[in-house]
Amino acid sequence: MHLFIEVLTLVFFLATVAHAGATRGRGGLALFGSLLFLGFVRENFVVLREVLYGFSPLSLMLGKAPLIASIIWGYSIYLAVVWAEEVTGEPLREDRPSGRFLAAAALFMMALACFYEPFLALIRMARWQEGTRMTLGVPWIALVGYPSLTILYLLLRGWAKRPLLFWTGLAILALAHTAGLQALKDLLGW
Repeated sequence: MHLFIEVLTLVFFLATVAHAGATRGRGGLALFGSLLFLGFVRENFVVLREVLYGFSPLSLMLGKAPLIASIIWGYSIYLAVVWAEEVTGEPLREDRPSGRFLAAAALFMMALACFYEPFLALIRMARWQEGTRMTLGVPWIALVGYPSLTILYLLLRGWAKRPLLFWTGLAILALAHTAGLQALKDLLGW
């Protein structure tokens, strides 16, 4: 069953990339490229450092992390952007998005955490560290992690105009966000 979910997620990811390319052109494809890089760095750091959560053995890999874990960030953050655009009536700007846009994207990601996390636990695809505090199968730290990575990504995208600065910032964001969430989780006992 895991392979079916992995392939289905890959199909949805590719369909979303096609949507971004068709509606946003090269900018949409660049958006996805950066989100794929962010997911790749973040999830490989999770696996290599054994922080936050772990995965069941899966078939499709990207580095040391499951492919599904790396691509789901791009898919999810893009959907949050599209949803925020619809709800606020504002397009994703090249500079810093408005507070209203960021709040809408953050709320979408929190709702997505409430869907993804119980499902992943149900099918035993991912498992959080022992003792992670949860309500109805949703880790409390996920309700912080999903929206905060989205907001930080959107802010970085608006701030870092030079390609080298942006791509370096993405790598730092992926590592710092993961390490910061683990530290917050440990500090709060979540």
